[in-house]
Amino acid sequence: MKTSFWAFIIFLFLCKSPMAFSQNSIEQYYIHFKQGQFKTALETLESLKPNDASDSTIFYLKAVTLSRLQEFDLSLNQYEKAIASNNQSPDLFYEYGQALYAANEIKKAREAFRTSVQKKFNVQTSLYYVAHISQILEEFEISKDIYLGLIKDKNLDTNLKQISHFQLCESLLSIARIKFKNPQELSQRVEKFILPMLETAYAVDKSTDLARDIQARKNELYNEFKLDPNLLANGRRLPSKRFTLSLSQSVKFDDNITLSNGENDTQQTQKESFVFTTEAYSKYDFVLKKMYVMSPEIRITQAQHSDRSSPEVYQNDSFLINANLKNKLEHQFKNQPASLLFDLEFSQVNKDWNQKKKKELYASSLAFSIGESFNLFSFGETTLKLKYKNYKGENTDISNKTTSLSVDQTYYLPKQQLLIFLFDFSSIDNFNLKSSSTDTYLLRFDYILPEIFPDYTLSIALATTVTDTKQQKEARGTEMNYNPSIEVSKQIGSNMKTSLTYDMTKSKSKTSSYAYDKSSLALEFQYNF
Repeated sequence: MKTSFWAFIIFLFLCKSPMAFSQNSIEQYYIHFKQGQFKTALETLESLKPNDASDSTIFYLKAVTLSRLQEFDLSLNQYEKAIASNNQSPDLFYEYGQALYAANEIKKAREAFRTSVQKKFNVQTSLYYVAHISQILEEFEISKDIYLGLIKDKNLDTNLKQISHFQLCESLLSIARIKFKNPQELSQRVEKFILPMLETAYAVDKSTDLARDIQARKNELYNEFKLDPNLLANGRRLPSKRFTLSLSQSVKFDDNITLSNGENDTQQTQKESFVFTTEAYSKYDFVLKKMYVMSPEIRITQAQHSDRSSPEVYQNDSFLINANLKNKLEHQFKNQPASLLFDLEFSQVNKDWNQKKKKELYASSLAFSIGESFNLFSFGETTLKLKYKNYKGENTDISNKTTSLSVDQTYYLPKQQLLIFLFDFSSIDNFNLKSSSTDTYLLRFDYILPEIFPDYTLSIALATTVTDTKQQKEARGTEMNYNPSIEVSKQIGSNMKTSLTYDMTKSKSKTSSYAYDKSSLALEFQYNF
């Protein structure tokens, strides 16, 4: 503490002076002052019997001690006596300015700090106080010039540098509010100059309490001027991270591998196997005019079965590429955020369908969908979607055209729990083999419970599918498929997630090959970059 240091120097001088007080009293005062026992230190001063030559020093020491006791009215009286008696303590006007500032006599405080600058004591901090008081007095041009001068000082303390940057932004913002009466012009000024300068202030030292205040202030300005890059025009908020990249690896034990043509014919093999699946996923959100979000994404998945001796098992080895372009036009419905959806989806599947232990082109598809996501009910978001998919198989018998209509309803429960309801109707037209065309009705419920334990999430799902086999109804009947599942996931740090999933399927059909039971247990690790 600079004040203690200079007080100690004065004590030494007094102790050697013929005009000195009792040496023991002075030493006791210094000890009490250094230990923060200001009341005792003041009592020690009161017990001294100075002569006229030492009055100035007594006034000064009493003033400093009373300031530490926050007795500012009394301390100001002593400071004024010290100044009147021509006290030469280097920090006198700096300490006087602090006391005046605390007593809300800010104009006098500014003059005291200016005198401290002239006397070259604690120049940088004194200048900061002059600037800050000028800012309080709405003399923003003065504060701006001083803050700029401080920032240019290469020897400026880091803390002062950060707060000077921050207060410069506030001064410039106040000047802009006076100068630009047009809200759009003011908003542009804030976006172009003030917010980048706040970023500069934050970057000086991101670990300080002030840095958190700067971030909070930045968010306030984002909201006030509707400049938040993550807040869309309709009030919907996007994640701040635009780019998503994840890698995952899973191992699953399946006790009844099923054969599927990718659409509506699923049959059992009564073979069990481990399935090793590796997946990479990437997405980027482009935001235009805060109303349109375009999200190209790609997903690459490879699946390999451990049973290499059963052709009906390893023929399911696959390599899939899904490339999608998802689009959202943000608007409002009943004064709530809503999104018009339009998606393009391309998929290519390579499988070992010829049982050669070699993945070959099996099928490709192109899908278009249009939908609307809006708050039809107060308890959660509703999504309606109409989708058309053209599926082209290398075996032309499995080529088809699918038209789907789906509705998805979210129900927000207390403690961030979610209940999700999905209904999907799909009409599958196998135009090259009409007898295998079907209609399917899917009903699914998901219940998500985050934080069942710290960092653990529990997800429970139940899906039921009813299949109208149309021309095959006499042989297969109306098929029913029940599929309950449960998943426990754990977040590991900020990037890693692991999950354990149990899945069971029971399918009922008149034809035995389509009627089966199966279950699987999967462990997955996912890393998000």
